[in-house]
Amino acid sequence: MANRMILNETAWFGRGAVDALTDEVTRRGYHKALIVTDKTLVQCGVVDKVTSRMDAAGLAWEIYAGVIPNPTISVVQEGLKVFTQSGADYLLAIGGGSPQDTCKAIGIISNNPEFADVRSLEGLSPTRKPSVPIMAIPTTAGTAAEVTTIM
Repeated sequence: MANRMILNETAWFGRGAVDALTDEVTRRGYHKALIVTDKTLVQCGVVDKVTSRMDAAGLAWEIYAGVIPNPTISVVQEGLKVFTQSGADYLLAIGGGSPQDTCKAIGIISNNPEFADVRSLEGLSPTRKPSVPIMAIPTTAGTAAEVTTIM
């Protein structure tokens, strides 16, 4: 059974958490995800475990797997370009702090293009417009990137 914890948003964890995620996506009326992750999680099958459940639930998705440890501005800009071209209406981070922080930057910049250079967000809170919706499937313990605001 999935456990639930409400912090900055709602965090589902434990057995059944991915199924709870697909139910939540449907409940919120989202149509297509851009999955933000890294190549290792794609290669070792972690992302497949999520996308197979999304397929079974009839949820559309596209993957951006260009995240690297301690992502650079160019990684965020590349992910933003993929998000814009994908037609996705929400972001799904799969991974540790790097995919999650990349996802948050993409989400904020996509609705606030004046921050196309992510460095201009430093010390700014709140932004003019909220981020596009973001969901996260953390694969590491300890970063808390899934429950913190921007970066």
